[in-house]
Amino acid sequence: MALGREQPVFAATLVTQRSLDQRGLTAVAVVLIAAGAAVGGLFLAMGAWPVVGFVGLEVGLAVALLLGHHWLARVVEEVTLDGKVLRVRRRHGLMAEEAWEFPPGWLRVTVAPPGPRGAGGVVLSSHGRRLVVGSGLTEDEREHFVSALREALRRWRSPEFGTVS
Repeated sequence: MALGREQPVFAATLVTQRSLDQRGLTAVAVVLIAAGAAVGGLFLAMGAWPVVGFVGLEVGLAVALLLGHHWLARVVEEVTLDGKVLRVRRRHGLMAEEAWEFPPGWLRVTVAPPGPRGAGGVVLSSHGRRLVVGSGLTEDEREHFVSALREALRRWRSPEFGTVS
């Protein structure tokens, strides 16, 4: 047997829903730049050339903030179940990642309903520890994820899991 991690029994990557994909983000940036160029051109034609620099700074800042928010607010969660443990890795944009491990034999998977502060999620709990994942998923995606994870845990807990076919 090779050293390293075992083959996963279950693996899922959960990505938060974003209102704009890459194409939409590019379109908004192009519209902002075009509008800024039109305003700057108008002021340049009127002889107010110093305004062009300020318009350029304003548009550049707006595009930078839009792109920064899009990439920094992105959350990716990777849920992996192998022969020994369920691992959850969460990355927030370009920032450091967090990791958790749960023993699959005692793991409870429940759906948290949406609360007053936003969407619910999938609650993983075991031995007094609790973690909410998938809060960026739609209700249908969350239900699909929960049923797939519960099925993988059922197979993992079955007596036939460790046998070779």
